[in-house]
Amino acid sequence: MDGIIIFIDVVFLVGAIFSIYWQSQIEIRATYRISALIFAGIVGAWLMITPVDRLPYIFMVAEFVTLTIMNGVGGIGNKKIILSGFYSGVLDYSQIVHVTLIPIQLPGRNDRVAVIFNTNRPQQIELNFKRSYKEIEKFLEDKLSKDVQVEIGQV
Repeated sequence: MDGIIIFIDVVFLVGAIFSIYWQSQIEIRATYRISALIFAGIVGAWLMITPVDRLPYIFMVAEFVTLTIMNGVGGIGNKKIILSGFYSGVLDYSQIVHVTLIPIQLPGRNDRVAVIFNTNRPQQIELNFKRSYKEIEKFLEDKLSKDVQVEIGQV
């Protein structure tokens, strides 16, 4: 049983290195997904209910909780878009076919924008930013191909 847990430890460690590398490439950081923090707390508490004195298991739980917390971070990078959430990863700019920027104006708060990326696969990815839509549009202008349509939506 310890062999399986050690294998999972190595997989989680590789996932952490992957996340650290791509998150270091972020130039415009998206708002943190609080759901990742809540999920990490619930699963971490559930895994630690029963006392276990096996070191590989303790490492596995620590790595899982750390990875889950890290997966709440996303943003727009120089080479790729870094996705946040439980199934986080990266999205290459060449896979994007359409972008919708939705400005959100709340009284007494800074500008916000929801960005929806449509990919060449039937997939939509949303990231939220605490910036103006014009700033995001200007940044994406240099990264996206000329064929990609950028649309300004409304709430």
